[in-house]
Amino acid sequence: MLWTDRFRAPAVSVNARPQLRRRALSILLAAACCCLALAPATALAQRSGGGSIEVETKSAYSHIRVRRSGSVRSLIFVRDSGEEAYESQVNLKTPHVLRFSYLQHMFANYLFQPEQQDAIIVGLGGGSMIHFLQKYDPQVNIEAVEIDPVVVELAERYFAVKQKQNVRLVIADAFDYLKKTTKKYDTIYMDAFLKPSATTDETGVPLKLRTQAFYQQLQGLLKPGGSVVFNINPHPQLRADIETISESFPQTYVFSLPNSEGVVVVGSMQTDRLTAAQLSAAGKSLDKRFKCGFSFDDIAKRLRKQ
Repeated sequence: MLWTDRFRAPAVSVNARPQLRRRALSILLAAACCCLALAPATALAQRSGGGSIEVETKSAYSHIRVRRSGSVRSLIFVRDSGEEAYESQVNLKTPHVLRFSYLQHMFANYLFQPEQQDAIIVGLGGGSMIHFLQKYDPQVNIEAVEIDPVVVELAERYFAVKQKQNVRLVIADAFDYLKKTTKKYDTIYMDAFLKPSATTDETGVPLKLRTQAFYQQLQGLLKPGGSVVFNINPHPQLRADIETISESFPQTYVFSLPNSEGVVVVGSMQTDRLTAAQLSAAGKSLDKRFKCGFSFDDIAKRLRKQ
């Protein structure tokens, strides 16, 4: 459903009573304002490294832009300073190709769990992780939980994200959703970011998603041997965040990102810790299996020593 369809008002006869006509006019005006907020921004004709602006809008949670350069679209959160934080980037011709290295490392869980049936992604963005799983592990049942309905709308309309038999998009606060769900998952992918505020850390991660109590809650949603994968951007409390995760899971693996101070952390429920040699062997096997344009063996080699 397009954004405009959600605000389509019924037709009103010119013979209707004045009060009814005024009410209908108010509905139509509100609908027009909402549509304009998401209307293509071609008139702006602005350009940057990410291409021209197609959409610019403000939701209840973020100031959002969509830029396009050729077949590549970028989903961007705009900070109050005007700085652009790229959340997702998808080549519409090959949406399964992960263009950001952190997204590639988010699938480090396959080093420990070569097979999975049920996964949940917290934070939708442009849906890059959904596209990857649909291409390379299509039997996986995917839930993607996103708090911002505008992000979901943009992902569907501009980034080719579609609900399917095994892809479910959920508009909800993940903290509340995960508290209520009774489903069990092989992997929980944590990639939720909002506009930085008093309720988030400096990178935009909600503070309530960074506590040991929350991590213990996640453990109750995992199948035996399951994992939680965290995307952690550089910030002053990064070391403390890693320590909290390490204290919460039987095994914790920290992977450094190339050309970044950020990390991807895997909190695993497996009791036995895999050695570097075992991870490398698993990576080589995955490289033969997926042939996905990046190397799982290279990811394994980026494991930090503990």
